[in-house]
Amino acid sequence: MSARCRRGAEGQALAEFALVIPVFLLIFFGLVQFGVLLSAHIGLTNGVREVARFGSTVPTNDGAPADEVEAYLTGTALPGHVAAYSAANLSASSVTYCMYQDTSDAYSVRLTVSATYAHPLFVPFVDVILDAIDGASDGAFTLITSEAMRVENPPLGSAPPLEACA
Repeated sequence: MSARCRRGAEGQALAEFALVIPVFLLIFFGLVQFGVLLSAHIGLTNGVREVARFGSTVPTNDGAPADEVEAYLTGTALPGHVAAYSAANLSASSVTYCMYQDTSDAYSVRLTVSATYAHPLFVPFVDVILDAIDGASDGAFTLITSEAMRVENPPLGSAPPLEACA
């Protein structure tokens, strides 16, 4: 009796495997794509943070070094931190300075660096799902990060000629 049941169920494992393997592969390659996206986001954040640190050490009261800081962001920091970086995928970057009054009534300058990067999606089927999440059907996932730091200025007695921080 047992030999008879076993003979009739010989193809069952293959049929179950054929049903399960596509779902398993979709989940596996989805995890791979998320790992690549997480790595790119960590690199983008580290690059923006490095540029904010660099820019915060350049004393200013008028925001003059913004072009130099942005050039460092796009030319050195992001290519060094984001794996497979492409300047064409950097959809927006900004370096802004603003002023605020601290608790001792002295004026300070704050630097804000932000970047928006469209990281390409490369895993078939997973890219369709992820592309729908960020709202744009462009074959890329949008990564956004920002960092703000106080500029290391000597004490400012009067308000610098900058916009007030929000």
